Amino acid sequence: MSPWRRESPGPVAGRAFWGRFLLYWLASSGLGTLLLFFFFYRLLSVPLTGGYGAVFHALRRLGDGLLPVVLLSVLVYILLVGVAAAFLCIRVLHKIAGPIFRLERTMGELLDGEPVKPFFLRHGDLVPELASAFNGFVGRLREDRQRWEVVMENADRLCLLDRETCRAAMEKALADLLTLLARYR
Repeated sequence: MSPWRRESPGPVAGRAFWGRFLLYWLASSGLGTLLLFFFFYRLLSVPLTGGYGAVFHALRRLGDGLLPVVLLSVLVYILLVGVAAAFLCIRVLHKIAGPIFRLERTMGELLDGEPVKPFFLRHGDLVPELASAFNGFVGRLREDRQRWEVVMENADRLCLLDRETCRAAMEKALADLLTLLARYR
């Protein structure tokens, strides 16, 4: 294995993250459900006193105003759970899109001619395979670049001898470079 290749944390770290995600999701949904339950409990748990007629009229008045209360409480519940879901999804998106954005910026720096640096993830990012693949590629590119330089230095050194040797050395160096560069096509 290349020294630039970083081991991925494996499925255990992924399971831990998704377990926490599911736990947060269930906690926010459960909290919303619990709040909705307490709201309805307070609304509907009033004691009905008096005779049959008084209870009938109390229930009749309760039924008339219950539809807007139920609709409003369901809307509040949907908003609460929706905000929690949006927060969790943005958090997951940040852990996936952040490394991709930083890798894109690193590759732009590479294309601009800046020195190539290994790419590392922040703690908790979800795409460790991406960093490993990029760092493996960068390491292989460095090794290949060193081979290219050795081939050219040998050809340069042989060019100092005489014209015929120089021509043969350059032709051999070009053939070697074509072979080395073939993997990048």
